[in-house]
Amino acid sequence: MRRVGRTELLLVEGGVPHYREMVVLGREISRLIVEEYGPDFLVERLSDPFWLSCLSCVLGFEWNTSGQTTVTLRALKDALREGELGVVVVGGKGGAMRETPHELSEYLKRIGREDLVPQLVKASMMSCKVDNNAIQDTYNIYFHSIAVSDSGSSAIINQGMNIEAQTARRYQWLGSSIRVEEPHTSISSEVVEEVVLDLTSRESRECRDCILDVLRDSPIGTIQSDFARVRSILAGQATLDERPSSDAWSKNAHLKPPKKLDEAILRKAKENAESFESLLLCEGVGPATLRGLAYISELVYGARASWKDPARYAYAFGTKSGRPYPVDKRAMVKAAETIRQALESKDSSASRIMLRRLGTLLGRLEV
Repeated sequence: MRRVGRTELLLVEGGVPHYREMVVLGREISRLIVEEYGPDFLVERLSDPFWLSCLSCVLGFEWNTSGQTTVTLRALKDALREGELGVVVVGGKGGAMRETPHELSEYLKRIGREDLVPQLVKASMMSCKVDNNAIQDTYNIYFHSIAVSDSGSSAIINQGMNIEAQTARRYQWLGSSIRVEEPHTSISSEVVEEVVLDLTSRESRECRDCILDVLRDSPIGTIQSDFARVRSILAGQATLDERPSSDAWSKNAHLKPPKKLDEAILRKAKENAESFESLLLCEGVGPATLRGLAYISELVYGARASWKDPARYAYAFGTKSGRPYPVDKRAMVKAAETIRQALESKDSSASRIMLRRLGTLLGRLEV
């Protein structure tokens, strides 16, 4: 599995007066896609941040609000509930999020694919642990959903909330297994945070290895002593050679060291230090414990972590306003021509319709 996108959204509340119509239209759009390209293709599209945002806009949602994730996927869940198209959506927000493993297991058993249950349930858990704990960017996961086809193809969509900034951030994955190091091909966002602890970065590889070594080889008393030393360093050091300064800790509350490392949790962590993956899945090991261990690895043992936000701007070709950069018209024409050439080999009614529309578009564009 790879993460294929991340999107910044405004938090909104309130009812959706056209929800029934979202379900009806969402079902028919899904039916057309499945008939033309198959269930696996629909799953792949749902993992794409731009495609999901476009679908949400077609279904009547603003392009930059949190409801485009939560309500659109809830509508698709209702639209595809019977599974007659060979794909379903499970999970959701709040209680529905906690029911994801159960719903996933029930569906896979119903279609005779019990063999996929352990792998997909583990992927579900891992995606939340990575997005919420391994990358500490001020957003806490409150929405978790999975689209899965009868063949076992799956897409995971998580959404985190920053209550103080009143924004949401969407994370999207494609596949059925997750690696810890840089699992994404693209992480897209309209906002790049100043300082983020990214334990998935390849720049954090040495830090991850050191965390495991510390847990395996050091008595709990030694770990606690090392952490006390870390707090002393952070309290008295103005700068940390190419790392966030002490001023950055005060501006970024989510990166402040915890007051202590809980002994009971450390014992569990030591028992699950076979790999960083097993450590992430260990019950009780959350952002604070991982952050404390990362500080020990970096400040006591010199194993550096990455403090850069892996997010990149989410614009394909730029924007009309020129922020963050102007539209690249040549790139747009080239992309359209690439799509046209790809579609020429497709013999379907949908392809012929798209070819006509692309031909009209290319005839209007001037480079």
